[in-house]
Amino acid sequence: MTKHSIKLNYNSILTTILIFVLCLIISGASVYYFYNLNKLGVELSIVLAIFFSIIFAFINKKFAITTSHNLLLQLLPVKKLKFVDFTLIIGYLLCLIINFYFLYSKQTTESIISPWQAISGWFFFGYGLTGLILLVLIFRDYNTKADNSTNKNFLIFLISTFYFLSFSVAWLTYKIGYGFDPFIHRATMELIDKTGSVDPKPLYYLGQYSLIVIAHKLTSIPIICLDKLLVPFFTALFLPMILYKVLTKWFLSNRLIPLLSLSLLILPYSFFIVTTPQSLAYLFLLLAILLGITCANIADLLLIYLLALATLTIQPLAGLPTLLFAILLTIFHTDNSKIKKYSFWLISVITVVILPLVFYFLEKTLNTGQGDNLKNSIIWPKFILPNQDNFIFNFIYFYGFNIGLILTCLILAGLILAYRHKNNCRILKVYFIMASALLLSYFITKKIAFSFLINYERNDFSSRILLISIFFLLPFILITLHYLLHKLLQQNFHIKIIWSIFLILLLTTSIYLSYPRFDRFYNSRGYAVSNNDIKAVQWIENNKTDKYIVLANQQVSVVALREFGFNHYYKNNIFYYPIPTGGPLYKYYLDMVYQTPSKETMKQAMDLAGVNQGFFVLNKYWNQFPKILEEAKLSAKSWQKINNGEVYVFEY
Repeated sequence: MTKHSIKLNYNSILTTILIFVLCLIISGASVYYFYNLNKLGVELSIVLAIFFSIIFAFINKKFAITTSHNLLLQLLPVKKLKFVDFTLIIGYLLCLIINFYFLYSKQTTESIISPWQAISGWFFFGYGLTGLILLVLIFRDYNTKADNSTNKNFLIFLISTFYFLSFSVAWLTYKIGYGFDPFIHRATMELIDKTGSVDPKPLYYLGQYSLIVIAHKLTSIPIICLDKLLVPFFTALFLPMILYKVLTKWFLSNRLIPLLSLSLLILPYSFFIVTTPQSLAYLFLLLAILLGITCANIADLLLIYLLALATLTIQPLAGLPTLLFAILLTIFHTDNSKIKKYSFWLISVITVVILPLVFYFLEKTLNTGQGDNLKNSIIWPKFILPNQDNFIFNFIYFYGFNIGLILTCLILAGLILAYRHKNNCRILKVYFIMASALLLSYFITKKIAFSFLINYERNDFSSRILLISIFFLLPFILITLHYLLHKLLQQNFHIKIIWSIFLILLLTTSIYLSYPRFDRFYNSRGYAVSNNDIKAVQWIENNKTDKYIVLANQQVSVVALREFGFNHYYKNNIFYYPIPTGGPLYKYYLDMVYQTPSKETMKQAMDLAGVNQGFFVLNKYWNQFPKILEEAKLSAKSWQKINNGEVYVFEY
């Protein structure tokens, strides 16, 4: 190799892609906020992203461009494959494809609560078999007793595909779309794509919006496809790569890292199964947390700051802790003792109070005086022994109900191990401070009523702070898992077989727990958007005779947003469907379904919006449907049955 040549690998290529994506998010969000994302705005965003990526490349010369031929060589094993290895790889890829096809073939447009209502138990067998073959490949690589980085790159690539399968159940099964928030964000991005901007421009979500809109304009791939895939694909692409990059520097050997990366999937990952600004922000926060462990130079630190700034443009709730973490890392690595002495405490205090202060001012600003002001109680981890179903479900929920205790044990064990090796774990002081500060922030936030939100959403913000606090304890979890796996691989063959089967069972249990469920132990309650909802909103639009409002549940409301966009706003800035759920229209909808569907309630809602026509939508799956149906028939001017009574539309 000549003096000026640069060695490239799969890891550095993905790091380069990550840096460009982050620069594009930051530049796109900035251009959108100060200008808009029309053709000129998109071009300017791309030019700025390329410019900043080049600057970063000069700072760290290892990030360079390679030819596709060289990249292919870095992905494929160098040594000649043995027949067994070749067979295992082909078997793994075939199982992977079959699993993806199985999920695709089970796509549904029905109102289901859980994807497992549409997917048979055979998927879990196929998923477990795929994981088992991958585990065998990992063990065979481990037993070669060689740290061949190219072969490890290929193995990490295979692990990434397994991650992607794990995160793909929702976007493949729910044909129309999964969740509630993604529909609102997609409608907003569609409007930005058409007009260049929306008014008013918020200071949050801009990073995700700009990334998807720019990608859509460049590739012509529909926004809905880009949005569905963004977080599952990015997480599968970047998380295993960053794990490998960091852990090979942190631990003495990289032989155990692929197994550790796969084992991390035993922890439920519901925040990565759907694209929302919060989930994308979680991903970048996790990457920053991992990269901070081995941060050793200005390029490493700049990458963490890039992640922090990108996260800040996407969702400040995760962005502010990420930025404070980057600042704390900078202070940790400085040689100025005075700065360290005072700044550490200052940043810690800011971390404790900044999020509760933001929520406190939101409460004061947005409090409409509706609803109660009850504080949410703190739920502590406790041991639960389920015994309501067969062995399989008892095992699943024994693990699921006690995941808090399991995480606590992993973290405490990691703290003890880190203390024993404190000379090599000095950096973890930063993580412990961040986690502790955010835990205090969580307790403070619990005292805020969030009365501007509907009752069942008031726990969301504090729960997110708790989750972020746990994220900062991830290094301690990794230390414990590494220690346990190291001890496991020193055992005899039979013990390894037993623990390998147990690991596959945990992986399969984790994927089940990571998605909405509807079984004897748990009811996720949130129904999916269905074709019947689409037919209902289209019927209303085609049969309206005047300005109108609709009182409907969340899923029907987001279908209207999906079909017609932000078409109608009326008096008091009221959208014609009950969005958001904390708004005044949703209260009238709740009165219709939980009290009595009356003309008086509808008239009050119509007067509030200043319209002359109103519709009430009732889904068959709603609680006490027969009673509400008969009462609504008596009070309405007319009514329409959709798809043999799956949905009823009442006109007032």
